[in-house]
Formats: sequence, structure tokens, C-alpha cells
Amino acid sequence: AYLPRYSPHLNPMESVWRRVKGFLMPRRHYGGVEELREAVVQALKALGGVELKILGEGT
Repeated sequence: AYLPRYSPHLNPMESVWRRVKGFLMPRRHYGGVEELREAVVQALKALGGVELKILGEGT
């Protein structure tokens, strides 16, 4: 089957990341990697369990 080179609409993670970046993480600057990581985890928790499975919570 032919797949276009870049097709974000076919990748479920693209839709999750778009929601996280666009609505749940309005800040664009963080003090460090750990602060950014915590913000991402909190945003994914706000979305629900399915998205956390993609992240691999606890790693």
C-alpha cells in the first residue's frame, strides 16, 4: 500500500502531540529538562489513560 512521505493524519501520536502542545502546554519556556518532562506528563494525564500508554508512564 502506498503511504505519502509525511502523513500526520495517519499517525495517532501526531494528534495527541498536537493537543498537548496546543492546549495543555501553553508555556513555551521551561527551566530545565525535568520541568519540561513534568509538564508533558501532566498534560498527558489530563488527556487520559490511552495517551499515557503511548508515553510509557514510569520510564
